[in-house]
Amino acid sequence: MNHSFSMLQAIVESTPYGLLVTNKHGHLLCYNQPYMDMWRIPPEVMVNARHQIIFGHYSSQLRDPQQFLHSTEVIYGTWLPESFDILEFLDGRAFERHTKATTLEGPNMVRVWSFKDITERRQAEAYKAQLAAMVESSDDAIIVKDLNAIITSWNAGAERIFGYQASEITGSSILALIPPERHEEEKGIMSLVKSGNRVDHFETMWWGKGKKPIDVSVTTSAVKDSDGNIVGISQIARDITKRKESQKRIEYLAHYDPLTGLPNRALLADRMKTAIENAKRYSFQLAVLFVDLDHFKLINDSLGHEIGDKLLKIVAERMRSRLRQTDTVSRLGGDEFIILLSRINAASDAACVAEKIIAALSQPYHLEQHELGLGASIGISIYPDSGKDTSSLLRSADEAMYSAKGQGRNRYHGP
Repeated sequence: MNHSFSMLQAIVESTPYGLLVTNKHGHLLCYNQPYMDMWRIPPEVMVNARHQIIFGHYSSQLRDPQQFLHSTEVIYGTWLPESFDILEFLDGRAFERHTKATTLEGPNMVRVWSFKDITERRQAEAYKAQLAAMVESSDDAIIVKDLNAIITSWNAGAERIFGYQASEITGSSILALIPPERHEEEKGIMSLVKSGNRVDHFETMWWGKGKKPIDVSVTTSAVKDSDGNIVGISQIARDITKRKESQKRIEYLAHYDPLTGLPNRALLADRMKTAIENAKRYSFQLAVLFVDLDHFKLINDSLGHEIGDKLLKIVAERMRSRLRQTDTVSRLGGDEFIILLSRINAASDAACVAEKIIAALSQPYHLEQHELGLGASIGISIYPDSGKDTSSLLRSADEAMYSAKGQGRNRYHGP
């Protein structure tokens, strides 16, 4: 007994866990300092005390002291061969409690109680669980790949954005999401991360299931092991397709008429500036045609704006179809249009285009149950004879258009 007990006592004193040894009646046989530190028990309490009496000194530190007292009484009362549970303290600490009955020598039964501090492990598990919940609940795609670009982790956000279930895509190369023309981009990212360099946030286009193009904003970071070695790459991809579409729409409205789809005044000004610079540099002519529809206001007022809008769309298409790819027809607003002929050989070329436009616009318009007729008065200005800048050319064409109206409408007037 003495030899066995001495060995047991040596073990108790050398272990980093909190240990306590009692007999069948709860009398203390030995304990170590980690046990005292864990329960924060004054040394004098341990003198000639039974285990059950000590409960009163520390059970109040636990979140559920009644459960602790009850389970301990059951262990002593039924002399369970072995028992395991978790003790949670009010201050946030957590310990695994393990107790086992054993025989030292002959009929001498003792119970060894061990207490392992798992606070950090529990905190790490809680953090890991929170992180996993955040990853799974994120609207963004969170993708982890190894250093060979093989996808190892795929969250619910990635499933929603790209259309692949995790079981379909995990184990595949990230290149399954990337169009061939962007493979070099991916290789560059992999090379930067492997060499320990920072990868800047970037926007690109990836493929969803069925090669559906998806605009994404991507943030990249290295995944490291406990020794700091880079073992993978994590990427957060946000779907910015709607934002891109909105940007394109805003840019479109800044340069095009929303009704007819023709260039607006701002885009016309840019194109005229470029055309004038080219004409000056290479010594050729260009023409500006100011087109005003005859009798449109009467139709619009009598039949309504819906018919008027449909009529303007047809007018725009008829004019566009009579011009070269290099020319521009722009809607200034209402029933006024500007045609820019970016290069002509003579003023007669502009007159020929004006005749084609008047003929096209004079054809009947069949809208709903109505057959409508329109005409057009056109004023022509020529660079450089009528003016050498945008404002003078437009002003000259406007004046010529009013001259055409004064001469009886549905005709053109030029220099």
